[in-house]
Amino acid sequence: MPAGESPAHLELKRLALIWAQANGYPVAAQEVSLPNLRFRLDAAAYRPGSVRVLKFDTRRGVHRHFTTPAVGLCTLFECKASRADLVRDCRNSALLTERLKELTLLRAELECHLKLNCPSLMKGDSLWPEYETAAFEKSDHPPYQKVVKALATLSRQLHGQTKMENLFKWNAANLHYLVVEPGLVDDHEIPAGWGLLVRDGQRLDLRIRPDFKDLPEETRLAFLHRVAAAGTKATNREAGVSYVAIEAERRGLVPPSAEEAEP
Repeated sequence: MPAGESPAHLELKRLALIWAQANGYPVAAQEVSLPNLRFRLDAAAYRPGSVRVLKFDTRRGVHRHFTTPAVGLCTLFECKASRADLVRDCRNSALLTERLKELTLLRAELECHLKLNCPSLMKGDSLWPEYETAAFEKSDHPPYQKVVKALATLSRQLHGQTKMENLFKWNAANLHYLVVEPGLVDDHEIPAGWGLLVRDGQRLDLRIRPDFKDLPEETRLAFLHRVAAAGTKATNREAGVSYVAIEAERRGLVPPSAEEAEP
C-alpha cells in the first residue's frame, strides 16, 4: 500500500480488480509499474488470447482445427477518489469544460444518427438492439469525425501532459478506464478515449465505453510481464518472501526465516 493512500482509493482499486476479472480479464494486479513509460498503474489486467489453427491430427489421420494460446488484450485502471486528484489547475478549465460538454452532447446525437443510418457499424454483440455497441471509430461521416477531433483537441488542452493523457497517447494498453466515486466527475470531463467506471455501492457501473487501441503483440506481451511481476511481488509480500531471502538462495546461502528477514 503506497504511503498516504486513502481507504476510498484502496476500495476503488479492489473493485477494479473484481470488475476486470468478472469481465474476462483473469490475470490482474494492483500497483503495476510500466518502466518504459515511467508510470505506475493503480490496477491492470490481461485477457489471454487464442487462435484457431489447422493442424494434422496424427491420431485420426485428418486435418483439424485446434485452439492454441495467443497473446491477448490488456487493460488498465486509474482510480480517483477525490476531484483534486482528477482535474489539474488550469486558468481556462471552466471555459474548456463547458465547450467539452457541448461537444459531448453533439457527439451523442451524431452516434444515435449513425446507429440508425449506418448498420454496418454495429458489432452484433448483443441479442437486444438497445444494448448493441457500434464501432463509431470506423465511421467516415465528416461531421462526426470533426466533432471527435475537436473533442480530442480540447481534452489535450485540459488534460495535456497529465498521467492519463500520456498513458493514452503512448498506447499503454488496449483499453483505458477511469474509476471514480459517484458524483466526482461529469461524463464530458473524461479524457478523450477513456472509459468511465463509477462506484455504485460495492460494485462498479460502466458509464462510458473506452476506445479500443490496437497494439502490437510485443507491447501486449510486455504488459502481461509487468502484471505478472506485480502479482509476484504481492504474493511474496503476503507469503513473507523477502529480497534478502531470494538473494541468499541465489548465492547458495541459508535463507533467513520470515521473522529474521523483517526489517
